[in-house]
Amino acid sequence: MIRTFASALVAALLFVLPAWAAEEDVLETIFQAETIERSLFSPSLLNRANVEEVVAIVRGLKGTLGGFRGVQKEGPNTYTVFLERGRVPAEIKLDDNGLVTFLFFRQPTAAGLTPQEALGGFVRLERSGGGQVAVLVTRDGQDQVALAPDAALDAGSAFKMAVLRALSDSVDKGTRNWADVVALKPSWRSLPSGILQEWPEDTPVTLGTLATLMISISDNTATDALIDILGREAVEAYLPSAPVLTTAEFFKLKADVNNMRARYRASEPADRRAVLAELADAPLPPIDALDDSPSPEIGWHVSARDLCGLIDKVAAQPAMQVNPGVANPDDWEQVAYKGGSNFGAFNMTTHLVDETGSAWCVTATWNTEHAALDQAAFTTAYLAMIGSLAQADLP
Repeated sequence: MIRTFASALVAALLFVLPAWAAEEDVLETIFQAETIERSLFSPSLLNRANVEEVVAIVRGLKGTLGGFRGVQKEGPNTYTVFLERGRVPAEIKLDDNGLVTFLFFRQPTAAGLTPQEALGGFVRLERSGGGQVAVLVTRDGQDQVALAPDAALDAGSAFKMAVLRALSDSVDKGTRNWADVVALKPSWRSLPSGILQEWPEDTPVTLGTLATLMISISDNTATDALIDILGREAVEAYLPSAPVLTTAEFFKLKADVNNMRARYRASEPADRRAVLAELADAPLPPIDALDDSPSPEIGWHVSARDLCGLIDKVAAQPAMQVNPGVANPDDWEQVAYKGGSNFGAFNMTTHLVDETGSAWCVTATWNTEHAALDQAAFTTAYLAMIGSLAQADLP
């Protein structure tokens, strides 16, 4: 089996082994090597990702599921990596030189790991990375696993589920229709993520299109358009903190446009609305004006319990099922997802329906005082939690 690319003999063997054998050996190297070398990866992959992310993911998987036990081929470019306490579906592709051009790990399956044991991954994350972590797993609305579920942490763009709920309720009441067409306004334009900020003024779009872009690719301009169309108060009916910022307002406060951030932070909710009114005509800041220090006072604070409540209400909407997040749709009857990130904040929230018809919510939020939190380690812990649900000891 291939252990390293340092040996010219081993490197030469890559060209005589079947492609699948080389892929299998590279996976073994990645999971067994003390140091994952950059030389394993093609320049094209290194331009899209960094080795540190791979290291963090593999470290997290081994920390949760134990050491490497073997690799089994499942199909073209697809494998199962067996660890001591579980297995990880993997996809890998190599170029003609035997270098990795694509590497992806799907939802791991924990052998015998219960949700309570999987929660330990988040506890360790909080201890090692600092800050606060909130986790909630529910089944049919009943708590199964919880860690600070009522703490209102900055959940980033996960708040957009409240915008979707306000819109879906408006449609249910007959006030609006998903097919209603609006013309894009300059006042709705925000900074990325998203694509609508690049679209021409007056481009016609439906409310359904805005909703789908807002959820599936977290389009900020689509979000701000819907908040304006629905009214801020309609969205605030589903969120505990007010006022609810548009994404453009967040960016302006983050960049401290017109020195408004300190005023906003020190103001009561009613006075904060006045600050936002003053910001309305201020231009959007350039992206490089946004410092990367956490600013929790201007985020979107939502508890894990409220996030589960939101996703349970909107999971059936088509917009929620375009992007499944990190869960494997093949393992579930239905998957709905919305996550969020901010400077020093990260969230994942997933609604899952199993083969018995039970509906699960798995949400986790991490806030730290450091902008560069370990998203790979968080994602690994989150995947382990989803993978553990089959082991849940439930009534």
